Amino acid sequence: MKHVQLCFLTFTFVTLFSSCKTVVEKWSPAGGTPSAPTNFKNGGDKKTASKSSGKWWKHFSDPILNDLMDRVETSNPDVGAALARVDQANAFLGLAGAQRFPSITGSGNYSTDRDSPNTLRFPLDAVEFDRYRVAVNASWEVDLWGRVRGAYQREKYNAEAAESDYQNILLSLRASLARQYFALRYAERDAAILQDAVDVRAEAFRLQNSLAERGAGTSVDVARAQTELDSTRVELQGLQRTVGKLENSIATLTGSAPSEFSLSKKSKTIRIPAIPAGVPSELLERRPDLLVAENALLAASRDVGITKANFLPRITLNGTGGQASLRASNLFAGKQSFFYSLGPQLDVPLFQGGNKKSTVAQSVAKWDEAAEKYRSALLTAVQEVDDSLLDVKVLKQQATTQQRALDSAAKATSLATKRFDQGAASYFEVVDAQRTELDVRRSANALASEQAAATVQLIQALGGEW
Repeated sequence: MKHVQLCFLTFTFVTLFSSCKTVVEKWSPAGGTPSAPTNFKNGGDKKTASKSSGKWWKHFSDPILNDLMDRVETSNPDVGAALARVDQANAFLGLAGAQRFPSITGSGNYSTDRDSPNTLRFPLDAVEFDRYRVAVNASWEVDLWGRVRGAYQREKYNAEAAESDYQNILLSLRASLARQYFALRYAERDAAILQDAVDVRAEAFRLQNSLAERGAGTSVDVARAQTELDSTRVELQGLQRTVGKLENSIATLTGSAPSEFSLSKKSKTIRIPAIPAGVPSELLERRPDLLVAENALLAASRDVGITKANFLPRITLNGTGGQASLRASNLFAGKQSFFYSLGPQLDVPLFQGGNKKSTVAQSVAKWDEAAEKYRSALLTAVQEVDDSLLDVKVLKQQATTQQRALDSAAKATSLATKRFDQGAASYFEVVDAQRTELDVRRSANALASEQAAATVQLIQALGGEW
């Protein structure tokens, strides 16, 4: 009869409180959360956009770059640390998920006890005795208000945020690698341009020196040729230092020591993929940093409900059953040694002294902070895409204009050289034309380098896809 009464009492408790409203829901104020714009200032018709695969670097058709990207993912320590944080978040998620189920433990103990004779009711009672006990213990919280489910959902958002943070770090490092790789390749091209200029100026110096020795030239022409030669050599030496530093930086990004890393020289034309100007704003939804901020906001919203639920009544079903005896010989004597304890436990907060109000206000303030961080990340993302779209568009126009200037400068150098060979112009005219062509050629190479960097920046701003 007692068993029936106990079960009925437990059922009554659970039924009574299960009818209460779940309070741990996605919480947000009346104004809601900010959303992305429908288009970009510097973008065209979003219907013209195409889609890229996640391995965006393969569109540059560079096997060396592809290999470096793989090494970033497998060997960069920052990527490894971010992956470890993902494992930690998943572990927390597993712990939160375990709270949804009963906790069952087994126990066993043996003890030797001695009572004070002055506490014995009858003088013949034993003063010393042994105690043996084995039991199974179970405990399960009835999730009345959704507190346990909300905690699991919060950790799920945190795990998703950790995964997005990992992807964001990987994207950032890959984009940084691509920019430095292209900077290195274009610096090598610039060095090749300067080397050609050094060769031309060395030949010019030899010629002017020969003419001066025959009395057909002047010492001024020789000094001028020497100045041009040495100045160009100095620029070339400085550029070689830049190339070395870029290679060291790439080594670090790929998890290698600079002394153990080297890149092969490459003369193949660099292919820069064309990204449509009409990229859709929906691409922002895939940006890892925005996903981090969004999941942090969702976790904060769950935390508000969890905080409220912590101040509501809580029911826990507890049960213990097993065998106990004063002698080991009859520990498992069946019904004679069997014991149990079963019943619900109700905890009701009665007086908190303002603790509830302050704690809930704190969780709401944390949500407000997360909402502002999400808004900031969203505005930054839109700006980065618009800036990158503008860079790509304007740099393309500049490159076209620069090519015309380069063609004109090369033509001017050719005409000046012919005039000098015919004796119709001085060597100074040739030097000026060569210097101008060198400057224009290097500017064209620098613009091409900026185009590659701007393309990578746009890809990064779009979350690695388009």
